[in-house]
Amino acid sequence: MDTWPSPPSRPSPEDIRAELLRLRQGPALGHPAAVTALSNPLKALLLAHTPPLPHTASETTRLVAALHTAIDALTPHERRYAATDFNVLPEHSRPSLTERQESLARELGCSAKTVHRHAGQALDTLALLIANGSDDTEPPPPGSDAPAASTGTAPNDATGRFFGITAASRVDVICSALPATDRPSDPLHARYVCYADLDALFYLRVRLAQTFPAATIRDFRPDEYYNYNAEPDSLIVLGAPDRNTAYAEFAPHLPYRFTPPPKPAVTFPDHGNIRLAPLWTPEGELLADLTVIARLTLGQNTTVIFLGGCLTLGVLGAAKCLLNGDHGQHNTASLQAAASDGDVVAVTATLKIGSFTDTPDLTATNPLLLLTRDPAGHFTTRLDNTARYTSR
Repeated sequence: MDTWPSPPSRPSPEDIRAELLRLRQGPALGHPAAVTALSNPLKALLLAHTPPLPHTASETTRLVAALHTAIDALTPHERRYAATDFNVLPEHSRPSLTERQESLARELGCSAKTVHRHAGQALDTLALLIANGSDDTEPPPPGSDAPAASTGTAPNDATGRFFGITAASRVDVICSALPATDRPSDPLHARYVCYADLDALFYLRVRLAQTFPAATIRDFRPDEYYNYNAEPDSLIVLGAPDRNTAYAEFAPHLPYRFTPPPKPAVTFPDHGNIRLAPLWTPEGELLADLTVIARLTLGQNTTVIFLGGCLTLGVLGAAKCLLNGDHGQHNTASLQAAASDGDVVAVTATLKIGSFTDTPDLTATNPLLLLTRDPAGHFTTRLDNTARYTSR
């Protein structure tokens, strides 16, 4: 008795990466016929997720279109490296991979070695996207009229896009530090007692490790980081300028200023000189702190995330706002949409409820203030709900 032919086995991310590694050599997608050398299982996987094309389109055209779609699904940071590698950017079109990467290195003002490293990380992510793209459905049989499925996204996609983190990213965290006079002099003390926003740092590290288990995550005090020659994919700065000198170095590029205790506040000099301060009970108990979240993208495509607050409560609130399960996913997706992948500043309030730090929900309550960078390079006010806070 005849049996139904078994479908080709689905390639693993490692198999896909190996094939993409070969494909990006030479002219890559600059010579579309190169895709005909892909294995049949990978072709079947890609063809199952081809974007809408005329029925007369050839298999080669469909494969190239599917690869373009997968590259477009990457974060802007990784998309630049993958698009260069696969020869789809006219400004870096060269006959060999080495020449393309050197061209991108000249544009970014960095070494070819740095481009090669980031390109490898982008290739890892691209392989995962293609491998996971058909998790919901099996590829339709040849000749089927079933519509092509769209490329899927990983559950941590919104968080990864906002932070600029992918599976194999290098993430550096610079946490605020206590003044040297307040640090323990006993050499047996652990280094972490020197950090000022320790609760936010621990929360951040645990949640990032859970969300991006393959990423390399390291933390530093501000005074150690300037000696470290690093080019991370994502740099996260915790605290406020008065307790984090790394934060202070970025101050000229940010549209707000923190005033340190004893009268902590955050002001926006070029946006109506808005001033917001923590709220206290008549007995002096803290009720709410300001949480300030900012994102900048540097020239070498490092994403810098600032998780700040007038006091340590606001810093922990910033970490929870972006990384607390579904709330974090929704909040980062909301900010990502508002900023269109660009620079953004969002201010909200973090409430203290008994001994608990509340998680701000930007989808339920709009930010107190939302700024995005305009085409001229200036921050523009998109939302101003500060009257809601100052009228308390």
